[in-house]
Amino acid sequence: MKFYNRESELLRLSEIAKLSLKTSHIVVITGRRRVGKTELIRQFSKGRRDVLYLFVSNLKILFF
Repeated sequence: MKFYNRESELLRLSEIAKLSLKTSHIVVITGRRRVGKTELIRQFSKGRRDVLYLFVSNLKILFF
């Protein structure tokens, strides 16, 4: 998949990463299907060790 026109999003993620050195932050990325959300996360996390990627599906889980 080609990755382009996401410089502002990558910049904002970098700003949040810098802020998180002082206090905790969480980023939730949502959007329509096939617009590049996962690729944005992959591009941002390349070579970084301070990124946790958690995928949450729509499956309903019941706890007893």
